[in-house]
Amino acid sequence: MLDPLAYLKKPVYCVNSKPRFIYFLALYGLYIVSAISLSVVIYIICKMCHLEHEEIGLTKWLKILAVFILAPISEEVLFRGLLKFKKSNIVLFISIVVALIGYSVFQSHLFIVISLSIFLFSLLGLLIFFSISKIELFIAANFKYFFYASSISFGLIHATNFAGNVYAIMAFSYILGSPQIVLGFILGYIRMNYGLVYSILFHMAVNITVLFSIFHK
Repeated sequence: MLDPLAYLKKPVYCVNSKPRFIYFLALYGLYIVSAISLSVVIYIICKMCHLEHEEIGLTKWLKILAVFILAPISEEVLFRGLLKFKKSNIVLFISIVVALIGYSVFQSHLFIVISLSIFLFSLLGLLIFFSISKIELFIAANFKYFFYASSISFGLIHATNFAGNVYAIMAFSYILGSPQIVLGFILGYIRMNYGLVYSILFHMAVNITVLFSIFHK
């Protein structure tokens, strides 16, 4: 565990190495313990501020598809795919963003459509004015900021899954999204050291706990 913890304290741009299964188990256990502990605090805040966790408005089997397959793939590509700024990752990232824009248009989620469109055109603008290698060098030189930003933004996005007092959600957003922030750090470590496929698989493994709750409702 010293190697992963050292990396999370000082993340660096690195090449992929051979996965160590014992690290996956240790990191999985670390996340579960952290999530349970943080969930107690979140439960107290929700009771105090009358907040509720919004349910996904899908059938059971569509929830399973969304939680176990679609969410891990799309979220890993969006939040951690471009931590390694390679051509294949850029193509994958753009494909996922375009698909999400199309889905959001179909669902009439105007804010999401506008936000993703701005992000997409900003990325395309960067690719027009700068080469991929120059952007990659910039990310590598400032990597810790990109690493922490991806993990924190991943958690804060999940804070929007709560409904109720908007001001309370904003005030406690870092706490409401804290389990996902912890998960973001762990997934970031896995993504950078072992590759995007392994961070997706680890994300799927974590989401099994969500699927368990769906089956037992």
